[in-house]
Amino acid sequence: MKKTFTIIRFAMLCIVLAAIPSLTSCKKEVSDTTGLLSTVPSSASAVVGLNIRTMLEKAGCKVDGADITPGEVVEGWLARKANSTASENEAMRLVLSGESGIDPVGAIFFVDAYNSYLTAMLADTGKFQEFVEKQSGQKFTEADGVKTCGNVAMSGAQMWVCLSSQATIDPKAVKNYSALDESQSFMSNPYSADIAGMTDDIVGLVQTGLISSGRSGSFIGAAKTNMALGLLFEDASAFAMKCNFLKGKMELRAEVFNSKGETAKFLLPTSKIDTDLVKSLGSQAEAVMALSISKDLMKKIDQAGSSLGGNMFGAFIKMFGSIDGTVAAAVSDLDNFSDGLSGAVTTDGNPSNDLMQLLSQFGATRKDGKVVRITNGTPKGSLEMSKAADYFKGAMIGIMINADASDLGGPKEGLRTLAFSLAPEGKGITARVDIEGTDPAENMLVTLIKNNK
Repeated sequence: MKKTFTIIRFAMLCIVLAAIPSLTSCKKEVSDTTGLLSTVPSSASAVVGLNIRTMLEKAGCKVDGADITPGEVVEGWLARKANSTASENEAMRLVLSGESGIDPVGAIFFVDAYNSYLTAMLADTGKFQEFVEKQSGQKFTEADGVKTCGNVAMSGAQMWVCLSSQATIDPKAVKNYSALDESQSFMSNPYSADIAGMTDDIVGLVQTGLISSGRSGSFIGAAKTNMALGLLFEDASAFAMKCNFLKGKMELRAEVFNSKGETAKFLLPTSKIDTDLVKSLGSQAEAVMALSISKDLMKKIDQAGSSLGGNMFGAFIKMFGSIDGTVAAAVSDLDNFSDGLSGAVTTDGNPSNDLMQLLSQFGATRKDGKVVRITNGTPKGSLEMSKAADYFKGAMIGIMINADASDLGGPKEGLRTLAFSLAPEGKGITARVDIEGTDPAENMLVTLIKNNK
């Protein structure tokens, strides 16, 4: 899982840094990356398309054909990272600098076996070669018809950066990628059309095998992941996602696809959060969480446990089997619930003794019809309960956190809220991740790059 999160984090970093932020247009343009995708192997476990031109134009950057004039924010980032030897920063300097000769139409990040790459077309191969040699202090050498300099390669008018290495790139691998036929390339994947003609800032596909394989964790962990995916989805094959940076916010949407490139069927019963119950928790908080648990869902979980042998979820069902509806909580402090907690658990009208005993550990309990309410002080904070409730509409799971109060690590400057939800949509489930900035007039890319120290 550590490798998986590193890959996802790097893919996001590529996007953030590959776009020059601004306060202007939200125009979308099609980025044709068909040629690049034809050099990505069909075996790639992750493929992410970067719509560089759209992001540059959205940012108000001067783009004249293949010529890019970086804006003030990116110039600042380039200055801060001028001496960085990290491979991702080297790759971004190639993309962002107006002197590198890279064609800004689009780029592709992909993972094949244990290596990850960023590839793009070149508008000026001579300019590119000169830029790389000046930055690295090394000279290009040629082998197997591929020119390499450290972890950078050129094959014809296409460049490659091996992001999993700071020193080398395999020219044989690049040569093989350049010679793939359609059946061997990612173009044979049903999802390739979404990336080849993308209009979103980011469009990507991550194979479930990258997460469940033994390479990304222990064998036991991989087996558990496969089992969970099998219980949740029919023919889960990949996670598909699209991301856009807008004024004041970033929006990411993801869903599980099957092997046919279609939305995978979600196998568990779904229900939706009672947003009125969420609003009843109070007016302000620092974090709000809610989920909907139906009787049908509990029955399905019980059946799943029995099918796997014995009474695997017996204790779980005994404690939570009387829940039938929305469970919600609002807190003032994620690390200390006694600092202010308001919660509500919807039951079938007969909450079990085990459930009441558990809830009483968090605060005073009170039965309110079919709802059991838990209080421990009064939640306070800058997050409005009504805002969280509106975000949870139509979802079965929802979380919203005030960024300043979160204990999630990383820079928080310029961020207002972090939100996540899972909502039934068609036969599948859609995941939403939304990051809201403190300045609604500033593109979220500005905020993220400013705080990328």
